[in-house]
Amino acid sequence: MQQQSLRRVLGIMAALALAATACGGSGGSGDAGGTSHSVDATVKDFAITLDPSSVTAGDVEFSITNDGPSVHEFVVLGTDLAAGELPVEGSEVNEDDASLSSEGEAEDIEPGTTASLTLNLAAGSYVVICNISGHYTSGMRAAFTVS
Repeated sequence: MQQQSLRRVLGIMAALALAATACGGSGGSGDAGGTSHSVDATVKDFAITLDPSSVTAGDVEFSITNDGPSVHEFVVLGTDLAAGELPVEGSEVNEDDASLSSEGEAEDIEPGTTASLTLNLAAGSYVVICNISGHYTSGMRAAFTVS
C-alpha cells in the first residue's frame, strides 16, 4: 500500500512540475526575457528629462511627474530623426508623418501630479515630446534609446 501511495504522490509531483514548466516563459509581457524597466520622467515648462535615457528592450514603465505650472502630455514616438528635427505643422509635431511611429502617450498631466505609462518597446530610437501647441518647439523633447 505504501508503494502505491508513493507512486501516486510522485505522479502528482510530476504532473505539477510539467504544468509549471508549461506555464512558465516570457513573463506574460510578450518580450523575449520578461525584461521590465522603470524610467523617471519630469515634464515642466519647457523641458523633459528622462532617468535613465536608455534601456534594453522590453516593458518600460515611465513615471511622469509634472513639475511645471501648466498641463502637459507625454508622447513616445519611434523615429530615426533627432529630437529637434521632428516634422512640425503649425506649432505641433505631425504625429501622422511617415517618419514617426506613435508608441503611446499620457495626456492631460496636471501640474504637481504624477502619471504612469507602460509600453513594450523594441530596440530603436525614440523621441519623447509634449505635443500641446507650442510646447515641442519651446524645447519639450528628449531622445530615448532602447537597445
